[in-house]
Amino acid sequence: MLTKATFKHISWDEESFDEPEDGPKLTRAHIRKSFHGDLSGTGNLMYVMTHLDSGIVSFTGFEKVVGTLDGRNGSFVLRHTGTYDGEKANVEYEVVPGSGTNELAGISGTGGFSAGHGEEHDMMLDYEV
Repeated sequence: MLTKATFKHISWDEESFDEPEDGPKLTRAHIRKSFHGDLSGTGNLMYVMTHLDSGIVSFTGFEKVVGTLDGRNGSFVLRHTGTYDGEKANVEYEVVPGSGTNELAGISGTGGFSAGHGEEHDMMLDYEV
């Protein structure tokens, strides 16, 4: 089932954990999000990021989503991979197998989003329960 929603960042706390003189800087970011639409609820996300000299940021992370998806209550975890080019982030994600709870137990799926600097961002998730 294809579902669409919007999200916004409630908080973004980023810190470096490796800043060598040569080579890319490494950071981690703890992000809290809210979702509205076919998916309503909250997200708790941790990214690990590589900041390249070219300005490109490559990242991966995990997000626990808690809320209601098309009328089903529960939670699940998304595994993110993406890049940021200084203007826009392009992110793909998949539901971690076995991570669904309550009415979302057994969920599987994939999705993604592209986001610039706006306050709200469109996202999609193509899933099955």
